[in-house]
Amino acid sequence: MKPKAIVLIVLLAVAIAGIMSTYAGAEKSSTFSEATENPGDTYHITGFLVKNKPMVYNPVKDANYFSFYIKDKEGSTRKVVSSEPKQQDFERAESVNMYGHIDGDIFVATKVIPKCPSKYKDEQNNKNAQASQL
Repeated sequence: MKPKAIVLIVLLAVAIAGIMSTYAGAEKSSTFSEATENPGDTYHITGFLVKNKPMVYNPVKDANYFSFYIKDKEGSTRKVVSSEPKQQDFERAESVNMYGHIDGDIFVATKVIPKCPSKYKDEQNNKNAQASQL
């Protein structure tokens, strides 16, 4: 085989491996019912913040305790307890991505990532408001 063909095959194999590793790391979002089936396993759950239920965070008492309620894509609501501090403007989150496990009736989150409203959406609303005034 010619050296150019060997180099081309190696580059192609590296490219395919890179693409496969990217998709292998992609996780699908689970639900609380799926997480309940295997309580010790770690799950990625995406849900919506339940704003009419209490959110508890008192940094003076315990900066590593934050609890709130999430409704998953099946409509099941659970209390979530995180050891991370509450993030600024958490109440404004459109949705919340969490990683953690079920412990009884509580989802213990090791990582909480709120998806806040986009600044571009605010800019678009401002442009629409200005256009309607003209």
